[in-house]
Amino acid sequence: MPAFAGIIVLYAIVFQQAFAALPLAMKNTTLSSSAYGIVMGVNGIVVIAMQPLIGHRLADFDKSRVLATGFTIAACGNAVAAAASATVVYGLAVAVSTLGEILVFAVTAAVVAGLAPAHLRGRYNGLIGMAWGTGFLIAPIAGTRLLVIGSTTLWLSCAALSLVAALCQLSLAPALRRHAAE
Repeated sequence: MPAFAGIIVLYAIVFQQAFAALPLAMKNTTLSSSAYGIVMGVNGIVVIAMQPLIGHRLADFDKSRVLATGFTIAACGNAVAAAASATVVYGLAVAVSTLGEILVFAVTAAVVAGLAPAHLRGRYNGLIGMAWGTGFLIAPIAGTRLLVIGSTTLWLSCAALSLVAALCQLSLAPALRRHAAE
């Protein structure tokens, strides 16, 4: 469980950049705050449109592969953001990242439930909540420091961190499968 929590911290750092660094990055390219609102609206539209279509279909798939795919899609979204300077490109980056977000959020709780003995589910969920909170705490500090270096550096670092999370999840997958088989 601690390894999985560490992976969630990595992804949470990346996920939170939409709120910590994205508005600053967009302002640095002289885009208005309304452009940020439009871009964040894309997130809501993608979630509303796609989650009902794919969420329930994920039950039959290996959860580690779904998570790794979600992290990888998030990496792609961040790579798009690295090249963004217009609202439409930032919107595309958010749309792609949101597809990854849907996959991650759809199976994270199921992974925790599968790992936790029935009498410890509350503690395991608390640990995952703490992992999200830790990532959310680190995100604005790391994001703004990277943004000072440059927007491209920030978004490519987020893409790399997402890929690290994907690789870590794939390396953890055999242990999760063994645990599920017990």
